[in-house]
Amino acid sequence: MSQKRKHTEASEASNSAPKPFKRHRAFKPGSGHQKPKKRPQVSSDIDKSTSTHALKSRIRDLKRLLAHVDNVGDHKMSASSRIERERELEACEHELREKLESSREAEYRRKMIGKYHQVRFFDRQKGTRILKKLKKELQCEEDEEKKQELAQKVHNAEVDVNYAIYYPLMKPYASLYPKSKKEKAADSDESGEGDSGDKSNREADGPKGDVAMWKTVEEAMAEGTLDALRNRKEDLPAPAPAKEKKNKKLDQTIKSKEKKIAGKLAAAKNRRERRALGVQAQEEAEESDGGFFE
Repeated sequence: MSQKRKHTEASEASNSAPKPFKRHRAFKPGSGHQKPKKRPQVSSDIDKSTSTHALKSRIRDLKRLLAHVDNVGDHKMSASSRIERERELEACEHELREKLESSREAEYRRKMIGKYHQVRFFDRQKGTRILKKLKKELQCEEDEEKKQELAQKVHNAEVDVNYAIYYPLMKPYASLYPKSKKEKAADSDESGEGDSGDKSNREADGPKGDVAMWKTVEEAMAEGTLDALRNRKEDLPAPAPAKEKKNKKLDQTIKSKEKKIAGKLAAAKNRRERRALGVQAQEEAEESDGGFFE
């Protein structure tokens, strides 16, 4: 009979057994540590346009369904479901109005920023340069009366800089330092006389540009509401009157379809044919009622 091996002999045999050899992969330059590919990001403008389109189609389907129920006698709807549809229609119309208003506001804001960006930039640069010079003069001045005058000029220069920065973005910008055509031609011919231009601008101290808005900026500085002034929506123009041609055409097509269905129901000879036509009309309405939100 064969004898069992001791535990020590079995462990020595297992340790002496050859281990499987691991093959190392050949190194390829540029193959290791590859970054995962990023998913393509869809812009927010596309999302807004698709949601607006979906809301419009849903509103159209709900209007068709409710008009179909009103015009066709055999197609009945419970009071609770009708109330739900009407509430959904009101909610969709409200959301659509908000989306259209926000997109119109963003488009107008972008347009006004691009239109007056250069003028505001030059006004801010010029006002900052004048403010620095006035502050240096105030530090070096020792006479108390002149110090008070310079302090007032420094305050006005600070208002000028904030005017260029925090002027309402949706309001047509009025420049602080407007130039006539003759002055522009003189500046282009004599580019080396920049200091004289700054002196002439400093002489016109006090409210300038849009005087009422300049004073509003000064009040906003005291109240700490400059950001609210810059982003206010009061200057957004009223929307143009919407064209109702498309809505009229849609209503006419819906009415014509309902008249055809009502004529077929009247021409039906027995109850079975009328019931079949009513079921067919209901299926068509439900098909148009479904869609993106279902």
